[in-house]
Amino acid sequence: MNTEIKLLRPQDAEALSALCLRIYPQFFLYLWHENGEWYQNEKYNATQLRSEIENPNSQYYFLLLDNEPVGYLKLNLHNILPNFPSQNGLEVERIYLLQETQGRGLGKKLMDFAVEQARILQKDHVFLYVMDSSLDSIKFYEMVNFVKFGRKFLDFVQMKEEFRGMYSMIRNL
Repeated sequence: MNTEIKLLRPQDAEALSALCLRIYPQFFLYLWHENGEWYQNEKYNATQLRSEIENPNSQYYFLLLDNEPVGYLKLNLHNILPNFPSQNGLEVERIYLLQETQGRGLGKKLMDFAVEQARILQKDHVFLYVMDSSLDSIKFYEMVNFVKFGRKFLDFVQMKEEFRGMYSMIRNL
């Protein structure tokens, strides 16, 4: 199994969009009225992703398996976790893998990479948000030493109310 983590450039936005639109429906359609078409069109179009890649506070990475993108990671380098004493954190905003590649240690590889980036940047912690209904994701984050810190609720009217809750999770470095 040959893996590589590759920093994305603006010209990778189309390929990232295609991967996002393959992965998201595998896991999150249950959250939405009308299968989340609005969300996917809003968040995963190439123009939107290109602007995020160009943002100096963000970095996107592909996880390549045998030179094919099977997952991606988005880091926000200088984001703040509300109500947390230290404001020197790195946020893992997105970490996704194709369903058929899960269970091979690839998610851990991406998370280890994120933690290493935080250490290089001399951050005090890494944090993320996870849907409170994503029990497998929560279990994974706990396995890689994240703990629940707080809660928030999304206000997307297109989202089913019972699935709007999110946990913030943190790993101190």
